Amino acid sequence: MDRSWYLRFSVVVIAAALAWFALWPSLGAVSDSLVAPEWVQSTFPGRISPGLDIKGGLRLMYEVEVDEYIRDRRDRQSEQMIRQLAGEIGILDEDEIDSATREQLNEVRERFTIQRVGARKIRVNFQGEGAAADSEKLTRDWLDEKFPELRFVSGRGETVVELGMREDQLERMRETAVEQAVRTISDRIDNLGLKEATVIGRDTDVIVEVPGADDAQFDRIREIISRTARLDFKVLDDEADFIANLTDLPEGIEKASEGTSAGESRPNVTSQYLISRGENARQNLDAYIETLEVPDDHQIVLSELEAYDDPNAGEEAGEQPAAWRTYYVFSTTDVTGEDIEDAFVSFDPQEGNRPVVSLQFNSAGARKFEEMTGRNVKRRMAIVLDDRAESAPVIQTRIGGGRCQITLGSYADYNKIMSEANDLVVVLRAGALPAPLRPANEQLIGPTLGSDSVAQGAQGAVFGVLLVLIFMLIYYEVAGAIADGMVLLNLLFLLAIMAAFEATLTLPGVAAVALTIGMAVDANVLITERIREELRLGKSPRSAVDQGFARAMWSVVDSQVTTFIAGVVLFQYGTGPIKGFAVMLMIGIATSLFTGIFCSKVFFDWVTRGLKVQRLKVG
Repeated sequence: MDRSWYLRFSVVVIAAALAWFALWPSLGAVSDSLVAPEWVQSTFPGRISPGLDIKGGLRLMYEVEVDEYIRDRRDRQSEQMIRQLAGEIGILDEDEIDSATREQLNEVRERFTIQRVGARKIRVNFQGEGAAADSEKLTRDWLDEKFPELRFVSGRGETVVELGMREDQLERMRETAVEQAVRTISDRIDNLGLKEATVIGRDTDVIVEVPGADDAQFDRIREIISRTARLDFKVLDDEADFIANLTDLPEGIEKASEGTSAGESRPNVTSQYLISRGENARQNLDAYIETLEVPDDHQIVLSELEAYDDPNAGEEAGEQPAAWRTYYVFSTTDVTGEDIEDAFVSFDPQEGNRPVVSLQFNSAGARKFEEMTGRNVKRRMAIVLDDRAESAPVIQTRIGGGRCQITLGSYADYNKIMSEANDLVVVLRAGALPAPLRPANEQLIGPTLGSDSVAQGAQGAVFGVLLVLIFMLIYYEVAGAIADGMVLLNLLFLLAIMAAFEATLTLPGVAAVALTIGMAVDANVLITERIREELRLGKSPRSAVDQGFARAMWSVVDSQVTTFIAGVVLFQYGTGPIKGFAVMLMIGIATSLFTGIFCSKVFFDWVTRGLKVQRLKVG
C-alpha cells in the first residue's frame, strides 16, 4: 500500500470519528442507552431539534414596528445634533461636545433649538442677533459628514431649517430593524437554553417556533420576547415647575410633593409629581400625559409606587402596588443599555439580601457613566426600562468603575423578585429590541403526523433502508458491502452536519434525507456497474477499479451537480419548508460526492491493493 492510501484512509477515519461525536449528543433523545458522556456533550454542544410538524409546539409571529425604529433614529440624531452643531458654531469646544454640562447646553438653546416634526423630520430654529450667520454653518457638506441619514427639506440658509430622513436610507433602516430584532430574539432564546427554537425574519415580521408543550414555558417566552428592554439613565429636573403649573387634572389623578436634592447648589427642594391610584392607574396617567405638550428636551416617565412607599395608601394596603407616579426627566441621555457589557443577579445586603440586577458597563459606557454622574452630583437619576422608571436614586458622588444596580422592589415576594431579576438579566444581556413588537399571530401546533405516525414512519424508513442495503449486498457482493458502508457513512455525515449547525428536522427535511440516501445508492450503483464492465473485459481487479472510477466519476458528478443546481433554485425562490428541503438536499449532495467518490475509492483500493484479491466479486 502506498503512503497516499494511508493518508486518504486517515482522512476518512478522522471525518467519521468527528461526525459520530458531533451526532452522539442528539441520539440521547432517541434512547437513554445512547446518552453521550458529559465531555462529549460539552465539546460538541450542537443538537438536531425536531420541528413543529414532528413534535408540535408554539408558533409566534410578531410585526416589527419599523416606523418606531425610524422615529427613534430621528430622535437620536436630533439629540446628537445639539452638541455637534454647537461645536460647529463655536459655542462648545471640541473636547466639550461629548461632555457638555447642563449650563453649557442651556447656553446652546439661547442660540438655536431643535424640534421634532412628525416622525421623520427635525426643525432647527436659529435665534438671536447672529441667527443668519449660525444658519450658514449648517451646510450640506457638514450634514453629509456628520449626519448622512439626514437631508435638507426646506429653509437652507435661513433661520428656520427643516431636515428629514433620506429616502434611500429608509429601506435600509427597515431591513436593519428586522435583522436586529431577529438577532436579539435569538440571543434571548439562547440565554433561556432553548436550543430547539428557531427565529426567522420575513419582510417586517419575525416568526418564532418553539417545539414542546409546556404552557408555563410558553408564557415566559412570550413575556421575554415582547419586552423591548430599552434601558436609559436619565437625570430628573426637580427644579422645573412644569408639573406644578398643571391645572384641571382629570378625576383619579392628583398632585403630590416630595423633598429632594436638585444639585449641590440646591440640596433641599420640593418637587411635585402626579399620582394615580386604583386598578387603571397607569392607563389613566398615560392617557393624560398624551394630552400634555411636554417640551422636546423633557419627558415624563412613570414608576410603580409600592404601597409601603405611598404615605396615603393606608395601613391595610398590603403588598400590592397602590399607585403609579410620574418623574419629570431630561429626555437626553448619555448612557443607555447599549453601553452594558454584562448583567447578572446579585444580592443587596442593605435590603436584606434581596435580589437586584447588577450592571457592568463596557469601557466607553463606564467613562460616560462617570462623566454623567460627575456632572449631576446630588441630583436624582431615573433608571428607565421600557419607559418605566425602576428607581430614581440620588447621585451622591461621581461613580467610577462602570458598575451600578437596578432595584426591583423591596416588599414584593422574594421568589417573584428573583424570577423578575432573572428574566431582566436575559433581556439585558441580549440587548434591547430596535423597535417594539406587535403580536400578529399565535398558534399552538400539534405534530402534523402525530407521535404514533412519526414512530411508524421511522420504523418504515429503517425497514426500507435495510431492504436496500440487503439487496445491494446480495446483488453486488463485495462491491455491495462497500456501497452499503458508504450509504451509512453518508447518512452519518449528513446528520452530523445537521447537529453541528443545530438544524431543525422537519418533514421536508426528512424527505430530503430519504432522497439523499437514494442518490447515494445511485452513485455507488453507477461506479459498481462500470467496474463490472471492466472486469468482463478481462482486466485485473486493481485496473478495473481504477478504470471504473475514472469513467464513472463524471457521470456521478454530472447527476449530482444538476440536482444541486435545482436545490440552489429552490433555496433562492422558495420559502419556509421549501428552503429547508433545498438546504438539506444540497448538504446531502455534498456528502454523497465525498462518500461515493473519495471514501468508496479508499475502500476499493484497500480490497484490491491491501488484500490483493485476485477475483473481485461484483455480482
